[in-house]
Amino acid sequence: MPEYPRRSASAAVPAPDCPQWIVTRAGVRAALGGRRDDPGALSAAWRIRECMPAFAETITAEHEFRDRVLAQASRDGFRQYVVVDPDLPPWMPVHEVLPASSGTRVLYLLSDTESAVRSWMVATYHDNPDVSWMSSYPGLGACLRVAAGTGEITLDAPIWVVLSSALQHTWDPQALLADLWDVLPAESRVSVTHVAPQHPATTPDLGRSPVEAAFTSSLPSPLILRPISEVLDMFTDPHEWDLLRCHGVEIQASPDTATSVSTPDTASELITVIARRPPRTRPLPSNSTVDHARNPGHDLDA
Repeated sequence: MPEYPRRSASAAVPAPDCPQWIVTRAGVRAALGGRRDDPGALSAAWRIRECMPAFAETITAEHEFRDRVLAQASRDGFRQYVVVDPDLPPWMPVHEVLPASSGTRVLYLLSDTESAVRSWMVATYHDNPDVSWMSSYPGLGACLRVAAGTGEITLDAPIWVVLSSALQHTWDPQALLADLWDVLPAESRVSVTHVAPQHPATTPDLGRSPVEAAFTSSLPSPLILRPISEVLDMFTDPHEWDLLRCHGVEIQASPDTATSVSTPDTASELITVIARRPPRTRPLPSNSTVDHARNPGHDLDA
């Protein structure tokens, strides 16, 4: 099905050559939520649960937090939302969480490696005038400028950016946030949730925890667990955001989750942050071409 004419076209970026068992981030997150139509994603989800039984619960908590934040954002008068790397069902898309309103618009920035997400959106929401999407390549700042030029958003009013899954699955979060800083209007918000490690990394060759290694070995993009101090550092360097909310909540694995006595991570901490783009500096043109899921300095298949 062709994209609806009012939507920006995706950049023609080929997906990396991967074995057939390589699956996508959205597929694995959907499998962790109960979706069963992708055998590869189910296998990866099983390996992740073995390493960190609480990981699936963190995704549930992430969406519950997101929904509460969006409800408050709507009450506060936000009418523009940008969602980076949205999830597949069973997770609910942002525009279905927001109250129905002719003045509310949602722009989804989609990874070119997530063809299932694009196909689902095109098939399901092509006739919704308040929903649009475009590729997230080559960088978020450039994408927002293009979207403003085509009328999908306006840079004259604050924007709420939902960045949770993109931030947790990138090697270079500073570049991701700096790209937004260059474009977002003053008083815009960025909301994130992020799973923090409970224990030091125990995979000597990679310096990653078992769940990070299991996730990254199954996908062409990483899972990066960062402590709360490192997450906060993202919002101070190279630009200082106003932090409106920041705290961590411990998430426990479900009592019915089968765990081995040797499994260390039966609980994890979910960090939540809401940051405001302050009006102290003027946005500058962005030439970023950051692909937030890739870093040529790391071997993702190691």
